[in-house]
Order: sequence, then structure tokens, then C-alpha cells
Amino acid sequence: MPLQPRAKSKATRENDARILDAGIAEAHAVGLDRIALRAVVRRCDLTSGAIYGRYEDTDDFLASIWSERLCTPLFDFLSNAMGAMLGVEGAPGVGPVAATVANPPKHLAVALEALVVGRRNDALGEEVGDDFATWCEKWGLDAKADHAARALNVVALSTILGAFVYGFAEPKLADWNRVFGIMSTAIRETPGTTFAKPPTIGEELPNVEVTPGTGEPLRDALITATANVIGRTGYERATVSRIGRRAKLTGGAVYTRYDSKDDLIIDTLDTLLGGAISGTNELTAHGVTGGDLGESVGKIYSLGVAPVRRPWRQFRLETYVAARTRKEPRAALRRVHAAGIVRYHDMLDEQSKMSGEMVRLVARGGQSIPLGLSLVESYETDLDDLNFHPFSSTLISLLRALSARS
Repeated sequence: MPLQPRAKSKATRENDARILDAGIAEAHAVGLDRIALRAVVRRCDLTSGAIYGRYEDTDDFLASIWSERLCTPLFDFLSNAMGAMLGVEGAPGVGPVAATVANPPKHLAVALEALVVGRRNDALGEEVGDDFATWCEKWGLDAKADHAARALNVVALSTILGAFVYGFAEPKLADWNRVFGIMSTAIRETPGTTFAKPPTIGEELPNVEVTPGTGEPLRDALITATANVIGRTGYERATVSRIGRRAKLTGGAVYTRYDSKDDLIIDTLDTLLGGAISGTNELTAHGVTGGDLGESVGKIYSLGVAPVRRPWRQFRLETYVAARTRKEPRAALRRVHAAGIVRYHDMLDEQSKMSGEMVRLVARGGQSIPLGLSLVESYETDLDDLNFHPFSSTLISLLRALSARS
């Protein structure tokens, strides 16, 4: 006969709830990587034994927060959001979804951060990975789904998650209602043609691998090492000594070029994110002048899940997580966003047949959706086999039609 766990007293249940609620409040304030159990103790006004008697360590505590407080509301929200994007009967409209993304409650913001951190935190990742895989299978996002439908489902989820992550650096944007509405319409209007294989993304795509290219060997080595270390450990746990070892340099050599770790990280962020935008701009410009902008956008989507770019994509996700609670990366990302919007306007002039307002919305989507693709690709495999061209061609046609009416 299996042993039955002893029922918890009312006081124990209340303390459990206080601790978990305090954990969410602390995680929202400082980020999951900086949460400390002693700080949680202070927030819930209990003894340290009350927490250490329940959890082995911080990672065990984070896994419990996920499973008991974050998992269900996050996937409930994502299910409603997917229903809105795909036009599922009975689902809410995109307006309420966009409003939540623009100003998420604390537990949803922490839950999205947990999706990013779960890629590299074993205890949290065991819970997050299994739960996310189960949810993805339900919504036709796993490798068993029909390829054409899976591509559209991936676009829908990437739009939602990308706006969420983008909001870590640019909170409370009013653009998401329009962006979600346009993307939802394009998804539903995409013809269901299944192509034998996706477009190739080989030599025809510029800058497939994102490299610093500053012309300074020491700086290039440190920027590359910093991106790799942050992608593996997160912003908070990246140390100068580890970056130095990765670059085959001593920690002292780092300080011959940078005054602090933060200076090095910000230079890495400015250089690599700005350079990557320039690379995709070249592809977009080719689509504008060559006449098939839809094909170019489809290739940019494919580039967003290309295996060769995965280390860089992980670094980019980590910078957004850091931006939620740290002003330095937040300011750097806003500079990158502003420069990117200027580039979009420079490229998508009258040749693209889009209005200035539409170009701004395209820029928001172009900056945010790749973040969502990166997050989905962190957990789901074989996304590089998908063909996004049918959707991207439909999207460009819709954008031009909307511009003509405005």
C-alpha cells in the first residue's frame, strides 16, 4: 500500500503561499539570476529555517515557483493568445492579448524570464522544458505537426513571445495591438500550400554568422568570448575571468581594453546586435530593389532559426532578460532599436509601397519576432526545415494593401 503524504496544516499552507508570493516579488524586482533566499526571507517575514526546511537551494526554489505559481497562468495566457492569433472560435481578440503583453503582471513577466533562464538552469529547465514541450504539442508546434501548419503556428507564437521579450527593454509600447492584428490576419490569409523544402539559406544570405568585425583583434576576441559566455551562463553569471579564458587571454588583459565588465558587455551588445541588423538590412534591401520582398522576409525568418546562429541568438535573449532589471543593457538595447527603425525607414522608402506608419510597425515586428523565434528554437527542434515563404509573401501583400488604404 503506497504511503500517503501527511496533510499540511492551514498555517503550513499559508506559509508556503507567502514564501512563493515573496519569491515572485523578489524575482520581479531583481531577476531570477540575482534572487537570494535570504532576500525572500525578509520579504515574507519568516525565519530562514522556514525556507531552508522546504528547499535545498535557490534553484530548487525557482523550480517550485515555476511549477506552483508560474506554469499554469503562463500557458493559459499563451493558449488564449494563440487562439486570438489563429482565429480560434471563442478565443479573445488580439486587443486584450496586446494589452497584457504591453503591461504584463509580475507573475507573467517572471514566467517569460523563466523560459529564457530555463535553457541553462538544470533544475528549472527540467520543469520548464517538459511543460513547454507538452504545450507545444497541443498547439501543433512540435516536429510531428504538418510542416505548413507548423510554420504558421511558429510565427504566431514567435510574435507573442517576441513582443513579450522586447518589452523587457521597451515596456508599455502601444504598437502591439496593430502588430498582432496584422500578423494574425496574414497568418489566416496564408494559403495552405505545402512546399517540398524550405528556401536554402546558404551563401545567398549575408552575414549568416554574426561576428564583431571591428578591425581590432583584441576587441573582436573579447566581444566574441563575451557573447559566448553570456549565452551559456546569463548576464549576471558572466565573469571577467571566464571571458578571458574563453578569449585565450588573462583577466588582466581584459582591463587593458575595458574599464569594467559592464563596459565590455555593453560594447558586445552594441557591436553584435547592431551588426546583425545591418546584415538583415542587406537582405531586405535586396528584396525591395529586386521586387520580391516576401521572399527576402521569408529568408530572414529562416535565418532566425538557422543552427549556425544559435549561440548569438542565446546571447541576444540574455541581454533582454538583463534589460528587465538593469538600466545599462536596457539603454543599449533602446539605442539598437532606435538605429534599427531608422534603417527600416531608409530601406523601405517609396519602392516598398508602404506608408511611414506601416514601416514603423514593420520595424517593431522585425525587431521583436526574431526574439520569439529564438525562444521557441531553444526548445523545439528542426525549425530550420520550415518554409516561411508562403506566410511572408502574404504578409508583404497585406502590408502594401493596408498602406494603400491609409
